[in-house]
Amino acid sequence: MRHHINIIALAVRFAIVIASCIAIFHLAMAVFFHVQDGHLLVKEFFSDYFTPLAKNTPYRNNEWFGSAFCIIYAALLIYCVTGLRSFYKSLNRIKIGGMFEPGQDEAFRKAAATIIIFAKSKYLLFCTMGSMLYFDLTIFFREIPSFLAVYLIGKFIYLVSGMAERGAFIQEENQLTI
Repeated sequence: MRHHINIIALAVRFAIVIASCIAIFHLAMAVFFHVQDGHLLVKEFFSDYFTPLAKNTPYRNNEWFGSAFCIIYAALLIYCVTGLRSFYKSLNRIKIGGMFEPGQDEAFRKAAATIIIFAKSKYLLFCTMGSMLYFDLTIFFREIPSFLAVYLIGKFIYLVSGMAERGAFIQEENQLTI
């Protein structure tokens, strides 16, 4: 079991590093949008994320929309990193032998809630930005796979939280019986 926990902990550490790097990149882009030719930089940057409904859709966005999007997305990623750190700490406690400790279920529950809120907020951010500013209606469908993946990971962590809570209860009853 220790091997499996090590693999999950490694994957969580990797996710923390990647999310942190993406957040830093988006914060840097928010600053670079206000450099010379920022309007063209915004248009080029968001062409990777959104595709307008028609080729002749007028492009009306400026640096402020791009900066706001990047700052909000970076804040969401940083929020997700806090939940992943909580999950990582809980895994480390299990790895060193702290199975069914008091408060462990609450740490898992907080991590799960953070990840689920991140998934919902990211989906809303991308769909709002894509549909309102770029008239990209396909974004509602293109974001569903990533939303479902992150959302289901959060739900799985909720499941682990429930199991940890039940295990702590059974362990407490067992100690009282003896």
